[in-house]
Amino acid sequence: MDAALKTRVANQIFKFETNFTTKKTDDSSFTLDYEGGRYRQSELVGLIRDTVPFFALTSKEISSIDRSDWNKQSFTRISDANINSKGDYGELLLYLVLSVFYDVPKFVTKARLRSTTREQIKGFDCAHFSVENSKVTLWLGEAKFHKSVSGAVNSALKSLNEHLNDAEKIKSELKLLGGEIEINKKLEPEKYDLLKQYVAGGKSLDKVNIAVPVLITYDSSCIKKHCNTGIGDIEDDTLRNELESELESHFKKIYKKSWPAHKNIKIVFFAIPLESVSNLKSMIGQVEAAMKF
Repeated sequence: MDAALKTRVANQIFKFETNFTTKKTDDSSFTLDYEGGRYRQSELVGLIRDTVPFFALTSKEISSIDRSDWNKQSFTRISDANINSKGDYGELLLYLVLSVFYDVPKFVTKARLRSTTREQIKGFDCAHFSVENSKVTLWLGEAKFHKSVSGAVNSALKSLNEHLNDAEKIKSELKLLGGEIEINKKLEPEKYDLLKQYVAGGKSLDKVNIAVPVLITYDSSCIKKHCNTGIGDIEDDTLRNELESELESHFKKIYKKSWPAHKNIKIVFFAIPLESVSNLKSMIGQVEAAMKF
């Protein structure tokens, strides 16, 4: 992802700091700002459009394909499924959060791995990594681009139970990813060799640290309420207090569930309240149709 796009992300998506204790240390929430009382969802559509090449193409492809062809080439890798049922754009939001806010780069472009655009991305929704003290953590996540918190949480729980409670399924996924590791600006040869050990080097799965970021979107009654006032502002104390209370209630719902528990696997939740997920998907669908034309 280039510097100009990272600057736009930093000016449009904000990490929303909260003080409640329901969430765990690494859990986070993200939101957009208002402009003239309008929640900036339409600008998010443009941001998503311009992120698709970095999400769906490899670094080698980015450097070798003419920039004028980036959008057409990358959008051909987006699923042909109905905009309301495809998972690509939730996965793209997860890619943005990990790449920009956590500086955790991808090591495989999963959108490239499906055999046809009629199918969704199989397995985990992302393949990112971090290195600390010569130890690798694999970030293998889930994205639920839903309008209902309950629907997103239930879907995430089903997916994680399928993925994380089956060691053979995890090892099978790592075996596939091991042959697709990309060397890019973030991945020098020595890091490639280290990453290769963790992904496809025969390590005991018990010795492979895995972080599972779970991104959940939802329609926020708080966000929508302050749109209707005509003076919405994410820095307004009233809005911030109301949004924090709303998020606290949703994190309580999250942690009422029995999530898979393994000593080397850490689940992290990212919540993104929005004004209207349906409207956002509709706008993205229009852009996608134009880009694939």
